[in-house]
Amino acid sequence: MKITLLAAALLMPLPVLAQGNGTPGAGFIAEWDMSGSGTVTPEDIRERRASLFEMFDLDGSGVLETAELDNMTATITDREALEMEQGKGGGHGSNGPGKVIHDAMGLAFNDADGDSTITKAEFTAASDRLFPLIDRNGDGVVTTADFGR
Repeated sequence: MKITLLAAALLMPLPVLAQGNGTPGAGFIAEWDMSGSGTVTPEDIRERRASLFEMFDLDGSGVLETAELDNMTATITDREALEMEQGKGGGHGSNGPGKVIHDAMGLAFNDADGDSTITKAEFTAASDRLFPLIDRNGDGVVTTADFGR
């Protein structure tokens, strides 16, 4: 429970439709813009997801195994429930890439070899597949324009 709460605190930025300044996607941009450019680039996605991988790889093995995947799922679910309680939605929204980003944290999106674990290499490769799915206007960066479409 303690680890789940810690992970939830660190994962707070995951819900992508956090209103930040009232603009859909502003919270996502603020949290995933690792370079401080005001946009989210493929490198920002890789860097942010690398930190998430390390956070959930509790034993430092470089592989997310069943217990760690269960912890990750529980953390995301707990965070979304908290957001619902606070009236912020569940991070998915109906007009934006929120569900795609949420699903990109799961086993199905990341487990390229089907062995029910996620290696750091698989998670990194999945980051590269994720970017074009959230860059909805195809301009090479994620901005608030990619939300609310």
